[in-house]
Amino acid sequence: MLELVRSFQSPAFTAALRRVLSLPDGADAAKIREVLGPDGEDAVYLVSLTWESLGVLVFRREVTLDLVDDFFSGPLIISWQKLKDYPQEWRRILKPDTGNECFHWLAERMVDRERSAPPVPAYIAHRDWRDGI
Repeated sequence: MLELVRSFQSPAFTAALRRVLSLPDGADAAKIREVLGPDGEDAVYLVSLTWESLGVLVFRREVTLDLVDDFFSGPLIISWQKLKDYPQEWRRILKPDTGNECFHWLAERMVDRERSAPPVPAYIAHRDWRDGI
């Protein structure tokens, strides 16, 4: 798991995520190019394919949804809010309905979790935690 977490902390991923998070919600390809420039879709691909891979791991039960929630729920949900129209456009043009399917699926699972139990920040939820107790 530690190796997985490290992959999300690579300079390339963090730079791409920062760029994606700067997009308006529901950005399509034209808006991505306008806001991020001609190489903006490279950042979108890196972030969305990373979340896609994580979705596959959760679906195959290699990683638990609880673990993903603890590590990545905020950036994952916000990424989906920013990019949710992009896969729809991509699917319409290229015809595979499977484009970003696991990113889409994982984002919906995370949103469902937050609807049923709104997130509590760790510094509040675990404020009484003590090492060795």
